[in-house]
Amino acid sequence: MTYRPWGLLDWALKLTNRRQWKFLGTLGTEERCLGAWKWLSELGDLASCRLLEIRDLPSRYSQLAETLLHLREEEFCSVGGKASEITRSVELLTELHRIVTIAQEVEAQNGDSVLLDITALPKRFFFPLLRQFHRSEKVRDLLVTYTCPGRYIDGEPLSENATDWLTLPGFQGDGYGSKPETLVASIGFMVESMQNHLASIIRHESVKLLIPFPSPVSMLRRAWESVYRLESARERGKFQHYRVGTVDLCAAFDRIYRLSRECSSKLAFAPFGPKPISAAMCLFALQQDCAVHYPQPRVYNPKYSEGVGSLEGKPSVYAYWIKHDGQNFYKVL
Repeated sequence: MTYRPWGLLDWALKLTNRRQWKFLGTLGTEERCLGAWKWLSELGDLASCRLLEIRDLPSRYSQLAETLLHLREEEFCSVGGKASEITRSVELLTELHRIVTIAQEVEAQNGDSVLLDITALPKRFFFPLLRQFHRSEKVRDLLVTYTCPGRYIDGEPLSENATDWLTLPGFQGDGYGSKPETLVASIGFMVESMQNHLASIIRHESVKLLIPFPSPVSMLRRAWESVYRLESARERGKFQHYRVGTVDLCAAFDRIYRLSRECSSKLAFAPFGPKPISAAMCLFALQQDCAVHYPQPRVYNPKYSEGVGSLEGKPSVYAYWIKHDGQNFYKVL
């Protein structure tokens, strides 16, 4: 077992000498999209900031999304943010090279400490961004943050109009489509596209399901509903369940590493579940050239969540040390 520090943001930052951080995150519709930036700014450890305003395709939510984005920008500017720090109208389905360019522009700024906030970043963005920063020699300190919501909306779809079952940009894997795979899937709220995929593709020798637990009761209920829908009318022996804490990136990475040692075929991933578990998948996949399957939603519900979670009187902003002074904590040996 490797010690990989993580915890609330203020605690994580106190583990080492004080640094000034280059912050990369999102200006989104959810209140929690600014949680990490606000706390870092209050602590006085913010060197620079860049927020990506990522636009979905036009939908029935477009007017509401526009209203909420305007509110988030007002909130950002009212507590010290600058409109010039917002990169506007980034297309959700933008090309990989444009995403990589964003990371390179952050790297080129003064300083070697980067904080990547994945709270509201679509997986299509944060997977290549995390890979770029993880591999970069210019980034000696890398911190990933994730802010829990006050609650998720209930009774409505969280996303719509997903693409086909494809690999994420830059994560096609070695020998994609030609060799048997063991699929490691994290369970979230939406698994319909995975159901269709498993019904038509036979190369997945087995499916390892990472189920978020501990987790809020509402999330746990919906996760088990997803497991039931996924396994219904299929060979149950093909599925194995593993519990991983919703925000425990470190435990998720350790579980994935152990699975890789136990399985005879190469791992592939389907990151449907919580962002910290998805980040663990990314950190393993980028080092082992594994395929990451994900049907990217083209539209997100603007009220995906409400509020910002709290823990012991502090906002639930979790920080994960990925690199410290050039040392990689998530190295596959």
